[in-house]
Amino acid sequence: MDLAQALKVSTDELLGVKPVKKIKQPDSRLLRRMQQIEKLDAATKRQVIQVIDTFIENAKLKKQA
Repeated sequence: MDLAQALKVSTDELLGVKPVKKIKQPDSRLLRRMQQIEKLDAATKRQVIQVIDTFIENAKLKKQA
C-alpha cells in the first residue's frame, strides 16, 4: 500500500515539500452525544434526528439569505 495514501497525505506532504494539512478533529462533546443518541430507541432517535435536521436546514436558509 502506498505510504502517502495510508497516511492520507500527499507525497509532497510526506516528503516535506509542502506543510501537512491539519485535519480538524470532531468536537468530543458532540461525539459523546452522538453515541448517546445511538443508544436510544428507534422512535426517539428518529425524533432527535428530525430536530437536528431542522436546525441544519434553518442554518442553510439563513446562510443563503
